[in-house]
Amino acid sequence: MKTQKQTAEEWLVFAIENWKKELTRLRARDTDELFNSFHGNVIEQAGGERIKVEIAYAWYGQMVDMGVGRGTRSGEQKDQATERKLIGRYKGNRRQAKKWYSGKNRNSIGYQTSRLGQLMQEIMVMAATEKVAGSKNQKIVVNF
Repeated sequence: MKTQKQTAEEWLVFAIENWKKELTRLRARDTDELFNSFHGNVIEQAGGERIKVEIAYAWYGQMVDMGVGRGTRSGEQKDQATERKLIGRYKGNRRQAKKWYSGKNRNSIGYQTSRLGQLMQEIMVMAATEKVAGSKNQKIVVNF
């Protein structure tokens, strides 16, 4: 059976690979600075009882996700979409959101973190089950 740390390390590799694939799929690899900035670390805390997973990447990657940058402000994105529908051209530049981080698919950070929680829950349930099964044949003697 895998430990929590092993599971977290495997999840970390999987999550980073998926985010990189998503950046490639969305064609959000202009300079590859965001693509190459991903790295992570799994840290054991409290004597191995708790696991901390850290993921680092270039902060502007969230701006890529929201579609801002290159002179486009956050609120202008909706105005540009509306104008494009009405008159067929943009106001400002043509920056589009690339939902690699907050998308509604299995590559989003929310889905990935909830999946890590499910994996850790399965490990804890198996450990508790083994502990109970191992204590079944033990004898308790109380002397006064």
